[in-house]
Amino acid sequence: MCGIFGYINYLVERDRKYILDTLVNGLSRLEYRGYDSAGLAVDGDKKNEVLAFKEVGKVAKLKQLIEDEKPDLTKVFDSHAGIAHTRWATHGPPSRVNCHPHRSDPKWEFAVVHNGIITNYKELKTLLEGKGFKFETETDTEAIAKLAKYIYDDHPDIEFTVLAKAIIKELQGAFGLLLKSVHYPHEVVAARKGSPLVIGVRTQKKMKVDFVDVEYNEEGMALPAERASQNVAMKKSALKSHGLLAPPDKSLLHRSQSRAFLSDDGAPMPTEFFLSSDPSAIVEHTKKVLYLEDDDIAHIHEGSLNIHRLSKDDGASN
Repeated sequence: MCGIFGYINYLVERDRKYILDTLVNGLSRLEYRGYDSAGLAVDGDKKNEVLAFKEVGKVAKLKQLIEDEKPDLTKVFDSHAGIAHTRWATHGPPSRVNCHPHRSDPKWEFAVVHNGIITNYKELKTLLEGKGFKFETETDTEAIAKLAKYIYDDHPDIEFTVLAKAIIKELQGAFGLLLKSVHYPHEVVAARKGSPLVIGVRTQKKMKVDFVDVEYNEEGMALPAERASQNVAMKKSALKSHGLLAPPDKSLLHRSQSRAFLSDDGAPMPTEFFLSSDPSAIVEHTKKVLYLEDDDIAHIHEGSLNIHRLSKDDGASN
């Protein structure tokens, strides 16, 4: 099974060593799921530069690759977004080129990690090849990154969430994904449709919304995201069955079409976000999490988290 992990720090100074260690350690927490390769993408030393490390085999081999390539580990970022992935090959054999993250172009304008299967990737690939895009992998995921660039190039002033919705509209199948871009520095978009994703947050101040506590089984292990999401759905169902007189369940997050989660005073605050396909990779950092639901698009930027629900009006295009 594939695994996703992401780390975003905002107004929290972290050097590249801390960021890389956090991403690699997050992947190691997902090793039990089974995989054949691992990779990650972080910001480079120059503006609009991305450093990507991808390796076949265990996470330990990825860690060794990073050590061998000797990136500047002392460079400090007060805001940064990094994404990482463990891959179980479905489209194309295990190899560095087929390993996630995947890129939109050689300059890494867009980078994506993805769980699940895009069933219409061949059609998207044919379309994009007709537009001049050159594919370098055998994966279905690469089509997502190149589709992002194709849309962005036609609409360079587009907002990140609007771009994400346009991408999701074209995807068929089941997926959980993280998308980062040099055009939207320090930001990440996460989207879920049939493949679990969970977001954890760590702050010194209390946020306006209470995140759900991580749920544990009888052995003290964090429940998988899919099971925890089902528990949330059951709570919602129970609320409906008990009618309006039922006491409010504060562990549930009631979404509007788009909602920002900020500090009580609305001011920017130092914040760290941890994203994963499984809460077991997050619990060492925070116990406060948000389980994304199907059709949720989460946008993390400037210390805030916006949840956008893909509405029926945003449904598949022609």
